[in-house]
Amino acid sequence: MKLNGLARDLAARGLSLPRDFVTFQTTENLYGSLDEISVTGCWTDLSAPLSSPVEPDAFLVRFFRDQQDCVIWYLYRMSEAFVVYSDLDYEIEYEARHDGEETQTDLEDAEEQRAAILWCAPSFEEFANRFWLENRLWHVVNDGELPVLEPRLQDYLNHYASPGAPV
Repeated sequence: MKLNGLARDLAARGLSLPRDFVTFQTTENLYGSLDEISVTGCWTDLSAPLSSPVEPDAFLVRFFRDQQDCVIWYLYRMSEAFVVYSDLDYEIEYEARHDGEETQTDLEDAEEQRAAILWCAPSFEEFANRFWLENRLWHVVNDGELPVLEPRLQDYLNHYASPGAPV
């Protein structure tokens, strides 16, 4: 229901959610899988479209956060969205400003906001895949689950191994 409302809000602005994000959120065996695998208590948390504080006509949609709000992930722009992260919950920042309360950041300072919003992944699919793999690897290493890594976990580690390092 929340996803439908978000899609309507974006459509009113001539925008849409990226297909990979919609597929993930509406597929029963995918939805919630990042929440379940997270080793840091991350969970899915959708926001309404939020105006970008650094780029006119661009929007942020919060979709995931860690339990202590150290990292909050957003879709950025829309339709052809990429993933960014910040330690700021822009929904709370905008609400505080609207209510005349003090904010954690100066939303009008473009330089400050450019420093607060950091690039993470070229697509939601890439973000979700990497998040799942890295959290799965943490479980394997720390829980001693498998004597041999699944091929895709080993491939991921091999990709990041230093040249000449044993694999």
